Amino acid sequence: RFHSHAERTRSFSAFDMIRAMLSLTLVLAAIATVHAAAASTAQVTPAVPGLRAGAKPDDPSCPDAGAESHVGCDDPIRGGHPFDLWELARSWTPGFCGSSPRMCGKQECDVSAMVPALTLHGMWPSYATPVDGDAAAEDEVDVAAPRRSLREEASVGTSGGKCFWPQTCTKPGWFPKSSPWTYDPSLLPRGPEYEALAPAWYSDGLGSHEWPKHGTCAAWADGTGTTKGLDQKGYYDAMFALAKAEGTPNALVDAMGGSLPLKELQDLFGGAKRVALGCTPRCELVQVLTCYAQGEGTDASPAGPGERADCPCTGVRDSHYDNSCAEAHACAEVKILSPEQTGCGGGGPKPGPGPAHKCTGDVQCCPGVKGPACSTDSDCGGQAGCDHCAHSGYCTDQPRPNRD
Repeated sequence: RFHSHAERTRSFSAFDMIRAMLSLTLVLAAIATVHAAAASTAQVTPAVPGLRAGAKPDDPSCPDAGAESHVGCDDPIRGGHPFDLWELARSWTPGFCGSSPRMCGKQECDVSAMVPALTLHGMWPSYATPVDGDAAAEDEVDVAAPRRSLREEASVGTSGGKCFWPQTCTKPGWFPKSSPWTYDPSLLPRGPEYEALAPAWYSDGLGSHEWPKHGTCAAWADGTGTTKGLDQKGYYDAMFALAKAEGTPNALVDAMGGSLPLKELQDLFGGAKRVALGCTPRCELVQVLTCYAQGEGTDASPAGPGERADCPCTGVRDSHYDNSCAEAHACAEVKILSPEQTGCGGGGPKPGPGPAHKCTGDVQCCPGVKGPACSTDSDCGGQAGCDHCAHSGYCTDQPRPNRD
């Protein structure tokens, strides 16, 4: 039997009211959730001296800059994962020496020997896009700890099964029998210029770590081991030539003893996408890392570091070890330590200054060279080649920077 119009209307209204009450309950619950989330995110980061509370990422293309820990894999190239990127890592030597009291025991960290410049740490094969660590494991490739060396203090973390660089590689088939596979320091280039460019390699034996871990993978140019890569001497020649060609920006030397805004420091190396900057927790510069394409292993494009490239966000710029200066809430200003600020003393003999660390003739100030000691600009006025008294307390040839 059909209901009357009034009965149908009353029945619909009651149902509609119940539905409305349920909808209102859900809406109120959603609003409460949103308010709770907003209250949580609105918590103010505790004020820490030298840190930027509430800072936004300096590089929007890499919002997790400096926040991640990554791992490498032992011998993944043989398993079918050839690398396509090089990383050149150089230390700001005073920053490295001042990063921990135990560093002062190294010969390169003697105040009288310390080179106030970017000095060679290493040249590392890497992946522009990380490879699948789980697949690497199927190829009997071991996932190793975060990149470490005599000069590194990386924190252990996880990388979601990804492998970010190759390390500790086996000998490829093309490798000449006459070329040493184990570390041979006699193959390093010789002369005071090179000792000043890479003091840790000559005075503290850094190469005995760098060649087995990273250099052995430079011998691989493809996944089969048949295409010629770099033998040990070729690896050293390419690495030192690249470090020499990059040099140390004059503005970095000029800022020694003071500080630079993070963006200004990044711009010295081409901008935030072109460099990763490692800092101590006190925002003191320790390392500068730049990236390069891998050659194709042909006559026209031989294996080895090629054109300068953007450093990938995932694996380099988001790495806490590589790019801690750029981590959100980190360093608004980056301190550029001078040798006198490291607190180090004693140690071994000073490496030869090399041609790059001398001015010619009567010139007292020239690019990359610390001039006479000064306290005011007038102390530098009569010195040949000098422009003004820098933050470091030494005359410099560089015009006073415009910070506007």
